[in-house]
Amino acid sequence: MATAWDPKPSAGSSPAAGTAGNDFLAGLAEGPGSHEAAEKMKTAGNALKTLAQNGSFAVNEAGFNAYLKACDFFLSGYNQMAHDLAVLAQFAEMGSSQYAVLVAGFNVEVAAVGDDAMLPNLILMRDAVETAKEALAIARKNYREAESAHTQSFEQLNRKLDN
Repeated sequence: MATAWDPKPSAGSSPAAGTAGNDFLAGLAEGPGSHEAAEKMKTAGNALKTLAQNGSFAVNEAGFNAYLKACDFFLSGYNQMAHDLAVLAQFAEMGSSQYAVLVAGFNVEVAAVGDDAMLPNLILMRDAVETAKEALAIARKNYREAESAHTQSFEQLNRKLDN
């Protein structure tokens, strides 16, 4: 029985599909609070797509469905998360005390300012998930084509043996 991730050896320095897949899922689990995780997801999603386009990554139907479910779970919550973070990115009127101004400014920073802000990382993660979904579709096609080729080879072998 084939595994969900079916990495084929590839020439060059491209990571194996299994490594890229693990990195992608690890970044997804870590969440938008980590720029490093978001970048790892972006890199891994792009690596998966490149491997799939080069025919070096294939995934069976069960694996495709499992990873697609994880991607869709993230994307289903993306709009609400992005909306909530956009609200936090607005400087809230919390009062005129120095503390209120500091808290409101902190909320804006955490939500939207700089590499470690959640909203830019959430967007980066969304783009990585979309790229991974594209990679999975290509990889499923690769798997189906390989299965079809193997089936045809066995059919030819059986015909030769029958003759």
